[in-house]
Amino acid sequence: MLAHRPQYPVPAVRSLPVAALVAVALSVTACGGDGPMAPMDQEAPMDQPASLDVTGALVTSQRILFTSYRNGQYDIYKMDPAGQNVVRLTTSPASESEAAWSFDNKRVALVRPRVNAANQTWRDIYIVNADGSNGHWARPTAPANFELSHPSWSPDGSKLAVSMSLNGVYYVSYLILATGQLSAYSTGYGGLPGTWPTYTKSGQIVYLGPTRKTVNRINGDGSGNKILFTSTLSMVQPTLSPDGTKLLFVRLIDDLFNSEIFLKNLSTGTTTKLTSSPAPDMMPTWSPDGSRIAFMSGRTGIGQVWTMSPTGGSLTRITHTATAEGGPSWSH
Repeated sequence: MLAHRPQYPVPAVRSLPVAALVAVALSVTACGGDGPMAPMDQEAPMDQPASLDVTGALVTSQRILFTSYRNGQYDIYKMDPAGQNVVRLTTSPASESEAAWSFDNKRVALVRPRVNAANQTWRDIYIVNADGSNGHWARPTAPANFELSHPSWSPDGSKLAVSMSLNGVYYVSYLILATGQLSAYSTGYGGLPGTWPTYTKSGQIVYLGPTRKTVNRINGDGSGNKILFTSTLSMVQPTLSPDGTKLLFVRLIDDLFNSEIFLKNLSTGTTTKLTSSPAPDMMPTWSPDGSRIAFMSGRTGIGQVWTMSPTGGSLTRITHTATAEGGPSWSH
């Protein structure tokens, strides 16, 4: 049975290796109970979510970026971890998404459509200050035949790791901000296939492998490629915890395109299913100390931002609007 068509923010659908997983954010959700569950890796029991507001204990200087449709277009906003003190950062009529904090929390990279000289529109990377000022493109010219997504800042703020889509293939790439130079990491035989790259505090990059069944790590110069985790099923949106010991990822779990958030403990090898609802749960992001996870959920019929503990408990809704909210990114 299919329910009404809920609204969820657009996290740049074309950039996903499994487009159907996020396309559901604009289409349908299940009603009634959970759909049939796909087989999983070893799974630990999930804590039962409690209706507890624990965000008050978090440092108030922390901010969560998110995408919102509350003004009739997808813009980037920021708020504190309790969902208060909301500030709008962008006002462009173009749909913006995938906002990411620099490690010093002074700048924000985001994805915005850009028209090139041939009047073609491709997604590119746009930069603003933390207060929304000084908006500018990260590159001097618009893409000619490719598009960029999933920006992540290097610890020193000099580069962005990005996904580059070229002829239907995604490559792990980097963008030098001082010059606008864009390059794909090399395998020695061509570009490094993969997507969803994110920098760690140590300057390494974690990314989703081309089969969508591995999470890999490379050094900042592209060397030392290592598989951190192999899954029997496809994943998207891998996110390493600040201490590097736990990995969040999103997995499609039923025929109605429902998705849930999982946690892989890299030390013990245990996989835990953190969310359970008949609507999509996706886009997880860690708090700086690893004590909370913000994510987008459609469990109320419309995409909203929630937080939970790393065990899936203490579930707290932090946006309360009648329009789509999602794509959270927690400050460092």
